[in-house]
Amino acid sequence: ALKRFHGSSEYRREMEDIQRECFALDGEKPRKPWQLFTDRGVRWQLITVIVMTMGQQLSGINAIYFYATYIFKQAGISAEKIPYVTLGTGGCECLTALTCGLLIDYVGRRCLIIGGYLLMTLWSIVLTLSLTYQELYSWVPYVSMAAIFAFILSFGLGPGSGITNTLTAELFIQSSRPAAYMIAGTISWISFFTVGMLFPFIV
Repeated sequence: ALKRFHGSSEYRREMEDIQRECFALDGEKPRKPWQLFTDRGVRWQLITVIVMTMGQQLSGINAIYFYATYIFKQAGISAEKIPYVTLGTGGCECLTALTCGLLIDYVGRRCLIIGGYLLMTLWSIVLTLSLTYQELYSWVPYVSMAAIFAFILSFGLGPGSGITNTLTAELFIQSSRPAAYMIAGTISWISFFTVGMLFPFIV
């Protein structure tokens, strides 16, 4: 499988890395999730994965998707065209997911994550101001629409990209990886559930 994926000349290096890690484990059994919480050696890796996973779900992307139809309607887009424009928001995320893979090695994970969150903060402020003052000028709702697309693009380049999801594999060795993925998945769904339950009351 590695030979087909990397090519006949490049797969050996990857295979050597896997074998080295396997020898280093020296028959160590897969660890349970609760064992990671009590292991001080992986504390910062675990905190990083938990914070990144929570940040991805609590970043406001779900709220943006919730409000998108309302904002597009306020911008004067006809009701029959709104589903196509909303489809464009999903297209933005797909586009950034594809391009982010190419940018990770050139720009770096840290830059993409921090830059993504900073841009999301900027577009949230722009969106808040444009929604507040959208009655003043006829062009302000279009600023709201542009802010939504820019927010989604920023999310896709940073927190929503493959960086957050692949970080678990990069931070943990083979014996801890399944447990770490289980913790990350649980945190992700708890955060998603929390947003789903609390957001209607916030609105």
